[in-house]
Amino acid sequence: MIFYCESRIFSGQERMFLTAACALSLDTKCILIVNRMNASAIEFSKKNGNFSEINLLENFDQRFSSLLVWFRWNRISSLSLFLKKNKLQHSTICVSQGRIESGNVGVIAGKLARLNVISYIPMVHSHVEMGSGKFSGAMKGLLCSILYKLPDSFITISNEVAIELRGNCKAEIKVVENFAQQRDLEHIKDPPALLDDKEYYKLILPGRLLNKQKGQLDLVRALKIVSGKTSQKIVCYIVGDGPDKDLINTEINKLCLNQNIFMLGNRSDLLSIMYECDLVVLPSIFEGVPLVLLEAAILGKDIIASDIIGFKEYLSGNDVFSPSNPDSLADKIISKLQKPTIRAVYSKSLQYLISRNEKLFTDDFRKALNALSSGLFI
Repeated sequence: MIFYCESRIFSGQERMFLTAACALSLDTKCILIVNRMNASAIEFSKKNGNFSEINLLENFDQRFSSLLVWFRWNRISSLSLFLKKNKLQHSTICVSQGRIESGNVGVIAGKLARLNVISYIPMVHSHVEMGSGKFSGAMKGLLCSILYKLPDSFITISNEVAIELRGNCKAEIKVVENFAQQRDLEHIKDPPALLDDKEYYKLILPGRLLNKQKGQLDLVRALKIVSGKTSQKIVCYIVGDGPDKDLINTEINKLCLNQNIFMLGNRSDLLSIMYECDLVVLPSIFEGVPLVLLEAAILGKDIIASDIIGFKEYLSGNDVFSPSNPDSLADKIISKLQKPTIRAVYSKSLQYLISRNEKLFTDDFRKALNALSSGLFI
């Protein structure tokens, strides 16, 4: 089995994919192909896996990949030649695709080498849902409709995503649900401002600073609305790093909220800070099933999130708000202020998710790969 991951970042999706790949490499000969710029992924794979080879991909600009992948023939042909040379021992390639636009150098190379191509894909959203205009969204959708037809089969992360996926392809689909590590809380060495002040109602938004996906600006603007409608003292922590750090910080200062919203960057003690907060806010515009949802639920926290696939199947109708809508989010925060949750109640599906562990996840992934690759891991 060959595992392929071209992403430059090591987020929840990459961690899930590589957790499965590492587990399978411990008792089966496996090759990992990974972006050389993804140091965290490489370190994780060396520490937790036993790959016969780890081959490093040269980094490349992954923007507009649904179109530009067709012009990357040097990369594709080079990878295809490598796959052909190893085909006798490795007849299947499993490709990590955050969305259908990514990972297609591996998919196309695998098809050219006549390997069995399995896609691991956690998100299936239209480009209009992801914020594109009507015309540009339609054009991107047309390009992506071709890409959905390429893999021989798919592994995805929930039944809801599988339903969306079946609307785009006829390939076989297996569902392997995520898990989150049960981790001990660590001491907060450098507490953020007002964390210990009991007069403040505390919100937290963890995640990569990428507004077009994570919706941080919606929360900033919602808190401006909330501040004009209540006298309750509120503080919000935005935890994470990413390309939109300056954009978000500029909006915070523009709305004069720099005494109420604090950007903390990446924190190793995120869970400990989250534990001290009253409300976890997840205003994403599109998602898979983010690990932060599971981590917040493991801590028993009150959670509100956008009414999108990835959240709505796990939270009650009282705990979701309209995506890309600061007014809807503001109303939901105000309702929580007026009637604080004493004990969070989760759906049965979310309760099941937080009961899962790494062994269940890797066993399920192994079963899915067996079903999709003629019993390779039996």
